Amino acid sequence: MAADDLNEILEQYPTLAPIGRFCLLIERTPWFRHVGDPMSPALLEDGRRYAEALGFPEAEPAVLALWEDAAGAAESLDFNSPAWEVEEQTRMALVSDALELVDEAALELVLTHIAAIAADAAGAGAEDVRQFLLINDDAFVRAATGAAVQVCHQAALVLAADSLPEHVFSLKYQIFEHGRWPIAITGGSLNIF
Repeated sequence: MAADDLNEILEQYPTLAPIGRFCLLIERTPWFRHVGDPMSPALLEDGRRYAEALGFPEAEPAVLALWEDAAGAAESLDFNSPAWEVEEQTRMALVSDALELVDEAALELVLTHIAAIAADAAGAGAEDVRQFLLINDDAFVRAATGAAVQVCHQAALVLAADSLPEHVFSLKYQIFEHGRWPIAITGGSLNIF
């Protein structure tokens, strides 16, 4: 999408105005730069806030130190898990709320633009980390980039729906802002790589 087209859409729909700033944030996010590092107190707190907002207050953030552990956790995901179901229902509610404020075609164009920016920025970050950590698995880059595109889509819907800043998807994005990747809530843990 051309910058002029995006600007025209953002001007036409006031709730989409923050999308321009969000695009810049996506490009400045330290995608995956701290995967596997020990957990900082700020990351621990953000992880707890995300898990609680999602409806799983008992899920304690836990670091997955190795890519193999993260891959195992990601592969064992049950896409009909309770946490996944809550996220999907939340996403659908945001789409519905956003469409009350924004034309469907405009929303689709903005979300497509966000996905392209996220894929470029996060893909580059994932590739840098893959090389730095000597991860000999191209699936890492695909999975990490896909998770980043998904969280950017979710966060953009929060903005488009003019939702609260403490929305569960905003909290999830904050974990990525730590240079980390929240893999999944399984059992009593929020697994973070």
